[in-house]
Amino acid sequence: MEDSLSFDVLAASLRRDTRDLAVFSEVLAKKLEQAVPGFVRVERQGGLFQKNPPVRRLVVTFEPWQYMLENQRGRVSTSRVKMVRGVAIKTDPMELNPWIDAISEELVRVASHEATARESLERFLLDS
Repeated sequence: MEDSLSFDVLAASLRRDTRDLAVFSEVLAKKLEQAVPGFVRVERQGGLFQKNPPVRRLVVTFEPWQYMLENQRGRVSTSRVKMVRGVAIKTDPMELNPWIDAISEELVRVASHEATARESLERFLLDS
């Protein structure tokens, strides 16, 4: 796959579910956990007795950046945080579409270097 085509297809796949932001954060978390589990951390909200607690925060790490999505009662905010030795030195709030583009670019970059990530990304696109 050509990188620009991969990026376009991946970004379109990620954007597909943005009409309902609560559903979007759930679908995105599930897809990324399956495609690149070593790069994703999902924090859920809710009590002990809640069967399917919703995503509260999604953190996708591509050194030195952490891409964060926070879901607060169906309102989603996204940002990019530059980390140095485990310390956040810069936080850039981002609109959702540029945030999706940035994650897509990072996923394509990782997939170009790691066969396992490439295979997972291909499955991710096929399941979309």
